[in-house]
Amino acid sequence: MSQLAEVLSAQKSLEESFMKKMSALEAQIQTAGPAKDTVAKVAEEFRAFRELVISMLGLLRRQIGECSRQLDNIETRSRRKALIFQDIAETAGEDCTNVTLGVINNKLGLNFTKESIKVCHRLGQANSTHHRPILVRFASMDARMSVWRAKTGLRGSKVSVREFLTKLRQSVFGTARQHFGMRSCWTQEGAIFIKAPDGGRHKVTTLDELNPLLSKYPKAQGSSVGKRSPESTGEGLKVAKK
Repeated sequence: MSQLAEVLSAQKSLEESFMKKMSALEAQIQTAGPAKDTVAKVAEEFRAFRELVISMLGLLRRQIGECSRQLDNIETRSRRKALIFQDIAETAGEDCTNVTLGVINNKLGLNFTKESIKVCHRLGQANSTHHRPILVRFASMDARMSVWRAKTGLRGSKVSVREFLTKLRQSVFGTARQHFGMRSCWTQEGAIFIKAPDGGRHKVTTLDELNPLLSKYPKAQGSSVGKRSPESTGEGLKVAKK
């Protein structure tokens, strides 16, 4: 994904440079004095060439965007069995699997064993100022969904569970929550769901899908982001509209 981001950045830089030079050349042609017939012909050829290049750049941009979406979908599918546990107390020399099983069995009322968990470890560098989140990759989708459905058992505690979103979808989710508020946004199986001010529900996975909603529902002045409601955790999810 980082290489794709570099390609996108290079493509954008190339497009901006091209447009700048084309604008400068067009200005020179328009201010040319003698040989107007020749200048007019060159100007016409220039416009045709510019339209062709702009069309090619647009096609390239769409192809890169489609590749980005496909890669994001593949990465999302690879994370389907994973969840992230936040604010579980961290201690030196801990066994993350046992710590996580303690939360799952004692707080969520499940009966998991070590065989239920395939991968379990802290994310990021150790930091004395906060507890690092724990990434848990379950052995099956059934195990993962059991934890996801039972996460309401964590209410009243500092511990929370969230989906392991890709960087792209985490960015979309963050933007949506800043605009619509935490009460109105939640995730379900890698997709972001939004409850709009008019009560409509929308499912998005990319910024291209989110941007029309941001324009359609301007952020109210003085609005604040509240705590997550039961709905924001994905409960009571009904049919979502795009």
